[in-house]
Amino acid sequence: MNQTGMIVAVISVIGSLILVTNGSRFRSMPMGKMVKLALIWTAIIVGLVLIIRVSGFQIRQ
Repeated sequence: MNQTGMIVAVISVIGSLILVTNGSRFRSMPMGKMVKLALIWTAIIVGLVLIIRVSGFQIRQ
């Protein structure tokens, strides 16, 4: 992935996570649990990006 694609992907993921957490179910969730979920999602996203970078996967146009 090029630098611009990565930036757009990160902004998209952050935006969608913000939209999801605006639901009433997440507002009543304790702060500790919300932080735990955020850390889990961060680990998943970073892990996938690292796998893509290490494997050299590219989408050809």
